[in-house]
Amino acid sequence: MSGADSGQGGQTDHGVTGMLSAEDMAYRARALAQAHPLTNLARQYVDRSVAEQRTSQPIPEIGIWAGAAAIGGYCLRRVEEAEVGLDLAPAGEGLPDLDALEEATAHIAAELRVDGAGGHMLGDEDRNIEALDRIIASEVSRRLDHWKDDVDQAAWDELEEYLTWWVVKGYALRAAETVTGALQ
Repeated sequence: MSGADSGQGGQTDHGVTGMLSAEDMAYRARALAQAHPLTNLARQYVDRSVAEQRTSQPIPEIGIWAGAAAIGGYCLRRVEEAEVGLDLAPAGEGLPDLDALEEATAHIAAELRVDGAGGHMLGDEDRNIEALDRIIASEVSRRLDHWKDDVDQAAWDELEEYLTWWVVKGYALRAAETVTGALQ
């Protein structure tokens, strides 16, 4: 009998299913982000967000960073869903419009940043927060390290907070799809 059949989880190339560490979760989320991980509704949401950010930020590339960070957070939520055995699929009808999805996403993202994460995390909160931190650190490193000598600490902190918000918002987006009935 395999580990998966015995209820102890199955050995994979990066951790044991059902017992992933924060590092393993972040790894899987980054790998999933390389595929096409978004539902059609989430893709529309991210595309709209990136378009808005590209026109509102001082450098258009920063808007693209927002989209990539959001996808990382979204994928972490998907990894978490798989960890707890949720198999969600897009609802066939009754999807929220993008404004309703934005409202739910912003609300959940704000709640995720408080103690207890607003009750929105499915698995172990400490492990999930550590996984979010790993994804954020990866985004910050990827996007900002080459600017270390060109920006002051205040600008660095602002960009780091910006990327953090978008990773959290991506996680919240997937949770909002569930809350609004876009996923079942």
